[in-house]
Amino acid sequence: MIIRKLLLITSLFALFGIYGCGNNTVENNTDTDVLALVDAKLKKEPKNPQLHYERAMVLMNKDRITDAIASIKNAIRYDDDNVDYYILSADLHLRNADVKQSYTDLQKALELEPNSVEAYSKLGEISFFNRDYDRAIENIDKVIEMDPINAKAFFMRGFIYKETGDSTNAVRNFRKVIEIDPNYADAYEELGLLYAIHGNKLAIEYLTTALNLNPNNIQARYGLAMFYQDMEEYNIAIDEYNKILLIDSTHANSLNNLGYIELLNNNYEGAIAFFDRALLTNSFFVEAIDNKGLAYELMNNTAKAKEMYQMALSIDPGYKNSLEGLKRIDK
Repeated sequence: MIIRKLLLITSLFALFGIYGCGNNTVENNTDTDVLALVDAKLKKEPKNPQLHYERAMVLMNKDRITDAIASIKNAIRYDDDNVDYYILSADLHLRNADVKQSYTDLQKALELEPNSVEAYSKLGEISFFNRDYDRAIENIDKVIEMDPINAKAFFMRGFIYKETGDSTNAVRNFRKVIEIDPNYADAYEELGLLYAIHGNKLAIEYLTTALNLNPNNIQARYGLAMFYQDMEEYNIAIDEYNKILLIDSTHANSLNNLGYIELLNNNYEGAIAFFDRALLTNSFFVEAIDNKGLAYELMNNTAKAKEMYQMALSIDPGYKNSLEGLKRIDK
């Protein structure tokens, strides 16, 4: 049996909901009603900057970023010395991937209010977005200097340290977050994922706390499942993956990992069924294709195994596992 350990990987932008890449907010009747009310007022007061600002806020919540930008431009047009308008404009432009304009808006905000915590916080986000980590830390440090109990700032600083590979400082900052705000679920999640990477059982405690605060947190649930899988606690891992699938039946990584556990149990047909379900969600999922090849190889179906390995390599020519699989078959 060929056993490969699956690695726990977190995306650079896993938490970018707070870093300016936007949230896919579901439009609801309340938003529509508020927008209608604001529009009605604007017909009577078309040059009222506060109404244009409110309209931009509603449109942002509806994820209509382009329209929101148009509205905040009108707010600034009629009142060009309101800090809040520039900060919202910066946030909207960052969500629209216009980093240059976002930076310009924040510089204007700081001209109007040199000690704006929100402006420095957003500058930190922009620097992080550009992977300018030193400048990001510099801006976040200014936020913490002005507001020593700003949980979000400590979280951002922890996340930056995590991205730069400084686990010690990342842990220190995430712990400070939960010291300030014991209900900050994302901090527990990040602590859990960091400890999981190092095989530390504190991962269970932190990820479980994150899930107690938000039972539908798929990222934390997946981290917990992966930790149990790495610890070879397969039954518990299976249970956690199945909980994820109750929330999202198309979660490809969970389906792939369930298939891999079936491989370990020599249930090759069952494994292939899981890999196929993962590939229905993502037909370019190289790991699932490769794992399917491994299942066929273990079934001594070398023709199908070779087909799968070649398919994986057509997507990722350097994929090590598939290259090694072909070498084994060709011996």
